[in-house]
Amino acid sequence: MRMAMILCVCALLAASAGCSCISTVERADRTPRSCREDFVKLHPDCAYRESVLNGEIVRGMNAQEVLASWGLPNVYVVLRTSPTEQWIYYLKDRDSLTMLIYTLTFADDTLQVWDIDQKRFVGQGIMAVGGEKPEMPVEASRDSRKR
Repeated sequence: MRMAMILCVCALLAASAGCSCISTVERADRTPRSCREDFVKLHPDCAYRESVLNGEIVRGMNAQEVLASWGLPNVYVVLRTSPTEQWIYYLKDRDSLTMLIYTLTFADDTLQVWDIDQKRFVGQGIMAVGGEKPEMPVEASRDSRKR
């Protein structure tokens, strides 16, 4: 009996840990707060007013609400063969050299789902040989002295 109780608790913890990885809200400060506030003032009946004010997207938002919250996407994809459209946002972080790529999928003007892809750029810089600063060519240095 005790073993069954322990197994149930472990299964419950595993299930709840798995669910915590699924986000129902994503946040990005892509638009100024004043623009988001203006949208909420113009649309007082907006069901997602708090999310728009916080710069969040939530499943179920319409395209106008997503635009108010995150602004224009970097890429807009519409296929003739598909009833859905996709909006792609790039969020860069120079400090960690990473880029988050959000792909939002809309159907019937409603945000259905989004995917997040993270790209990391390591060792992508240009480096001078020997750590020395490259010198200007002789012709270029003569021209700059004449001016």
